[in-house]
Order: sequence, then structure tokens, then C-alpha cells
Amino acid sequence: MPSGRSTGRSMPEPGAPTPMLEQYERVRSQYPGYLVLFRVGDFFETFGDDAKQLSRELDVVLTARSPDSHGSRVPMAGVPHHAVESYLARLVAKGHKVVLCDQVEDARFAKGLVRREVTRVVTPGTVVEDRILGGPDHSFLVSVEAGGDAVATFAAVDVTTGEWFRGTGDGPGAEGLTSALAPFAPREVLWSVPGDESRAWRTTIARDFPTAHLEPAPSPVSESELPPGLRDPSATPVADRRLVAYLRATQPRLLPHVELRERGAGGRRLVLDARTLRHLEILRPMNPDDPKGPTLLGSWDETVTASGRRTLAFWLSNPLADVPAISARQDAVAALAGRGAGLLELRETLHGTADLARIASRVASRRVRPAELGVLRDSLAKVERARASLGADGPADLAELFRRLEPPGGLSAELSSTLSDDLPTGDDWAAIFREGHAADVDRWRSAERSALRELSELERSEQDASGIRTLKIGYNQVFGYYFEVTRPHLARVPPHFRRRQTVAQAERFTSERLEELERRILEAREGVRDAALASWEALLARVERDVGRLYRVGRAVGELDALTTFAHLAQTRGYVRPTVDGSATLLVRDGRHPVLDRTLGEAFVPNDTELDVEHRRLLVLTGPNMAGKSTYMRQVGLLVVLAQAGSFLPARFARIGLVDRLFTRMGFTDEIGRGKSSFMVEMSEVAEILRGADDRSLVLLDEVGRGTSTYDGLAIAWATLKHLHDACRCRSVLATHFHQLTDLIESLPAAQNSHLAVDDRPEGVVFLHRLVPGATDRSYGLHVARLAGVPDDVLDEADRLLRRLESDGVRLEPKGRSRPRGTRYTQAVLLASEGTGEDPVRAELQRLDVDRLAPEEAAAKLRELRRRAGPADPGETGR
Repeated sequence: MPSGRSTGRSMPEPGAPTPMLEQYERVRSQYPGYLVLFRVGDFFETFGDDAKQLSRELDVVLTARSPDSHGSRVPMAGVPHHAVESYLARLVAKGHKVVLCDQVEDARFAKGLVRREVTRVVTPGTVVEDRILGGPDHSFLVSVEAGGDAVATFAAVDVTTGEWFRGTGDGPGAEGLTSALAPFAPREVLWSVPGDESRAWRTTIARDFPTAHLEPAPSPVSESELPPGLRDPSATPVADRRLVAYLRATQPRLLPHVELRERGAGGRRLVLDARTLRHLEILRPMNPDDPKGPTLLGSWDETVTASGRRTLAFWLSNPLADVPAISARQDAVAALAGRGAGLLELRETLHGTADLARIASRVASRRVRPAELGVLRDSLAKVERARASLGADGPADLAELFRRLEPPGGLSAELSSTLSDDLPTGDDWAAIFREGHAADVDRWRSAERSALRELSELERSEQDASGIRTLKIGYNQVFGYYFEVTRPHLARVPPHFRRRQTVAQAERFTSERLEELERRILEAREGVRDAALASWEALLARVERDVGRLYRVGRAVGELDALTTFAHLAQTRGYVRPTVDGSATLLVRDGRHPVLDRTLGEAFVPNDTELDVEHRRLLVLTGPNMAGKSTYMRQVGLLVVLAQAGSFLPARFARIGLVDRLFTRMGFTDEIGRGKSSFMVEMSEVAEILRGADDRSLVLLDEVGRGTSTYDGLAIAWATLKHLHDACRCRSVLATHFHQLTDLIESLPAAQNSHLAVDDRPEGVVFLHRLVPGATDRSYGLHVARLAGVPDDVLDEADRLLRRLESDGVRLEPKGRSRPRGTRYTQAVLLASEGTGEDPVRAELQRLDVDRLAPEEAAAKLRELRRRAGPADPGETGR
């Protein structure tokens, strides 16, 4: 029985329910928390509170039925059985779990109540049909085992591809867990957390995966109940055993085919948590109101297969952190790009190859349609041609793909000899198999054709005998076959015709001969159906033996498609191969933003990046709003992601010292539901970064400290960048409007200032988007406000006040209470030696041996100290 919390739904009925409703309630009690769709005739029905919920979620009519002699009314709502999958897709998208209880015997032959059984269980993380999944993206079901501040464990499976992953959080607590799960973007999460901590963990998971359905995890199965491929001699993690328990209850047929996989090479990957994936817009736009906004995946996706797109998305969200593995992938891309026109030929061969893994999943779960096996047959032939085009020679990754692309032996030939060329999309079982494949099918098909020929001959003979040229034989499901005679010819109806039905302009009749032919036709059709179903089940059992191989071939197709896409982009866009090594360098010449470079073209301004841990690990980036600071930081992060995913880059030259974790903090958000203001969220994110970053990390911070007062924010920003510089020693870019920081970092030996240049013209500011050394001393906020359409009187008042502040260096207070707050005051506070409050300029003057200085040395030292002290503070005159 599937695990889950009971919803407490009950059916209010004063009288005893009918046997059918008792049957419904028994199923419902076995599946608490599920919507039960109960087959009644041509509809799947729900009753009671389930019916109210179905009506509300799907906007279907809510009606009622009388279940007993007392006349009590029970709410009822249903959907047509032939369209149930479209309704399932809508329910799953809303996070519902659904049970389908179907009729398993023909109502015409049932003695008493029609027997019904659960034939299908559908949950957000276990669907295999493309019509419900809604696209080629991975569909992960995740089981979590967690508690306290310990590192959580998890298991993740995509039942549509057979891929099973296991792992641990990227750090302790819920944040470490969601960081590790972020690239999976789970659709359903089974969580097992101690009761006292459950709510906090659940809230964090729901925050980072808002579209995932959360479900308490079931009790784990024993080690012996695991599929062989998941057994670990040292003990399988509990998360795996809970996930197996859930699948045994919902999708048991898929379990034998799952395969344990690794993320990255040897499990080493560039860690991208949920926040970084969102801020860099790798898979989805940052703005949820713009679901079709530009993303890295959207700009890079020129794949030609569904599995290729899925592979590309996985590579971009799980970049490698292993230099040999990255180099091997780059070698494959370079070799493919070097083929010239041969690359185009290979991509054309791959184009349109079906999603083999998903078809295999539907074979295993018995959800496949005949036409899909025809697509599988044709796609295996495409794979053979693509494999031949690829060849066995080449770099290691391509040679390995050549080996894995070999289709299961004999399957393609068997499907070709078994299935018709033109397969039906519906339930025309007679049209599935080729003539000569199944003797029983052929025999019944021949009997049907013979009876239909005799039916046609009977129509002609009755026309000739009666003289009624308009007489015709028709058929409907209620009355079967009939002769139809229009009213003007009723006087000539033969005496052996028996009246069956009256319609508006005609009468319908039958005869013994017609009834005999009808019996033979229906018997033949039933025979064809039964024989075809038996042959179909035998064929599926044959294909199922190769499901594991089909999974592997499907993944190989996806990887080849992703590699040829990287090669195609390098070839057509002129991208360069980055050097990825074990150094601590990040050097890019004329780098371009991977997404904006596609949308803006030559209008995009390229920029350099130069960071290394020893000498230039911290870049403080200033410049006006709209100048492109955030764009530049995202560019740096995306180029690293692409390089470690194995792609070539939009740049003139790039050397990427391996990054093992990429942290970002951009934008303003709050979590009011958790009692966190936007500044609290900002500080929480900064705290996580400072705890987790090390000398192999890349940190991108936008405007730290802006959510509080100027001096609080400045102090926090300074302390943050100093910690990044001194303690974390990581490569970092920090964008800020705190211009004081640009003077302060001169005390940090591996820090540098740069800014995005502008041209301040009389007619207005022109943003040049060019990164240049040194700091800027203005934010040009008023200029941007003018561009945004702020009224002139507001701008004039702001300009007047800005000039006063710049000249007086005061903080606005009520009249008579102005307090001096000049630049030198701020610098003196922030540059004071830690723990002493000492002004470093004063300290150096005290240590200076004036008698030993030559005149020119004294003048130079005086100028240096004067510069470090800053401009005179008007607020201090007259003290």
C-alpha cells in the first residue's frame, strides 16, 4: 500500500452505500492521500469530497447520485475515459497523486458487480508518458534522509530514463541538502526527518523547489529487497531503501531496470546550489513571471533530439570538476568540430531520433502504444547510421560512445519483421502486425475479410432482388448491422426483413443472413483482438529484455547530440577552446556574455577578466547603475560553468583554473513566510558563502550591505570582502556603490579596483560597458532616474540635495543637529587596526624616521600619506 497521510476525507451518507460505492471506498482506504478515479461505463468517476476536489481543480461539472433507498445524495464528478491522460497531466501539474481503478471484466458478461482493480498509480515523480511529462526534461523523484545539523543523504531516480543517483548534502543541514539537490530540480520529494525538525526542513525544501510535491517517506525495504544494481556490500543508504519501497508500491515494473549512475567524473562536480542556478539563469529565468525569458540552456540548446536536450541541461547544471574528464570532453568536441561538413551530416543523421529511454520506460510499465514501437524501430536504424558515421576512431570519449551506441542485437530486425509499416494510433489491433507474423491473427483477419466480402455481396443481392437501389447496410454499436430503407421504398421491403429501428427518414431491418454475417464479423474481430493482444504482450516481453540496453543507447544518443551541439556552436560561432587546469588562475580575454552575445550580437561589448589566488584574487567593481556590473559578474560565472561543462567559449582566449564551487548573491528577495526581511535573507546568503568558500571557490557578490543604513552597510561590505581576501582566499568579484571601498582595498595586497566606464556628455550619460582599471567616484543614479522617467521637479530637488551632501559631508538631521560624516571619518573607522582603533596613517607617521629621509623621499611619502588620508573634511573645519 502506498505510504502517505490520510486526507481525512469522508463521504457523508446517512444510509448504507451501494455495492459500487463500497467498492470505491475500499480502494480509497488503501490509497490515502490519493484521488481515486473509478471507471463507470465511459467515464472515470469520483465521489464525495474527491468529486468536489476534482470539480474544483479541473473545472468539471459537479453532480450527484442517489446511493440508497433513503435517497441520500453523494457528490459525483468524472472525466471521459478516452481523454483521461489530458486530465491526469493537469492533476499531476498541480501536485496531486492519482489512482485509476478500471473495469477488468466485460460488463456484458459480469455476474453482479463489475470487477474493478487498480491498474495505474500516478504521482508527479513517477509518470512516464510524454503527454503528462510535458517535455524532455529530467523528471526526478528524490528520497531524503536527514536530521539535525548532520549532512543529509539522498537518493534520486528518473524512472523515465532508469538513472539512479545517490549522494549527500553539499554541507550540513537543510541548506546543504537543497544545494546538492538543486541540479536535479525534483518533481517529488519523499522526506524523512525527525518530528521536531520536520517543519523547518520541509519549509527549506519547499522554498528551493516550489513546484515539487512533498511527501512523507515510507518505511524502508530490507537490503535483500533491493534490485541487484543498487545493493551495496557496505550497506545501502536508508534513503535508497525508502525510495525502493515507494516505487514498489507505485511503479514496481520499472525497478528491475534502474541503473546506479555518477554525477560528474568520480562524483566530482562544480557545485551550483539552487540560488546560483537561479541567479545565473542557467536553466530557468530568474523572473518567474517570464517563463520564456533568456537562459543559458535556451541560448546553447541547438540539440536535435529530446535526449540531447536533457543531457545538455544536466551537463550545464552539473559541470565537471575533474581536469582529465573536462579535457577528454573538450577533445571530443574539438574532433567533431574538425570534421567540417561531416559534423552537419552526423547531426542530420541524429535529427529526429526518438527518446529511446522513455519509450523503453513505457514498454516496461506497459504504457507504450503500437506507433511508439514503430518509432523505436525507425530510431534504432538511425542510431546504426549515426554510429557508422561516427566511426570507432577518435578521442576516448567518442570511442566509448561508438561502443555504447550499438543497439540491442536483433531487436531492430525483429521489430521490422513484426510490425506493419503504417501503424495505427488508436486501437485497431488488426493493423499492428505484418501478414505472416502471427498465425492466429492472420486466421481471424482472413475470416473477418471473408465475412465483410459476403456482407458487401449481400447488400448488392438484396438491392437486385428488391429493386431498391438506395438500400444499404449500416452499423451502429447499439443495434449492430442493419438494412436501411428510405420511406418511399417501404412497400418493396422483402418479407424476410424484420423491423429493427425507425429513424427520421427511413426504417431499419435485419435478416437471418445479416445476423449470421454480423456474428461472424464480430467473432472474427474479437478473435483478432485477442490474438493480437497475446502477440502484443509477447512482443513487449521480448522488448522488455532489452530495456536496460535501450536506456544505455538512449543516453549515448543524448551525449553524442550534446557533444555535436558544442562542436556546432564552436564551429559556427567561432568559439575558442579554454584551457582548464589545476591552477588558481581565471584569465579571459575579450570574453562575452554567453546569452546576451546571442541576443545583442556585435552590439555586445567584450571584456577581460583576470583573477588569480596569489596576486589578484579580489575585484571590486564600481560604476553607475545600468553600466553592466551584474551582467559582467554573470558573464564571469557563466563562462566558468560552460568551460567546466566541456564547451568552447565566446572569447578570444580563456584559461580557467578549476573551480569546485560557485557562489552568487544577487538581487533583492524576502521570505516573509519565514519571518525574514530582504536584508535578513541577504545576510543569511552572505553567511553561507563565507562559511563555505575556500581557495577553489568563485564568489560573485552584488551590492552587499545595501539593505541597511549607509555606514552599517559599508562596514559589512568591507568586513565581507576582507574575509574573502584574507580567510577564504577565493577568487571573488564584488560589485558595489560604496565608493569608499575602492580606497579601503588598497590595504589588501591581492585586491584590485575596476569600473564600467561611462561617457558623461552634456546631453546625458552614455554607458560604454567597457571594464577599465581603477575606481569610479559616482553612481550616476540621477541620470538613470531621468532615463526611467522620474519627474523633473523630483530630480531637481534630488540634485540640489546631492550637491549639498557632497559639499558638506553631513547626514541630514533636524536643524541645529547636523553631524559631521565625511569620507575621512569613514575611512578612519574602517581602516583602524583591528582591536586597537588606531588610525593607520597616524601610526605610520609615528613610526616614520624623518631624519633618515632624503628630501625627495620625504616629499613622496608626504604625498602618499596625504592621498591615503583623503580629501579635507569640511565638517571638521573650525573644530
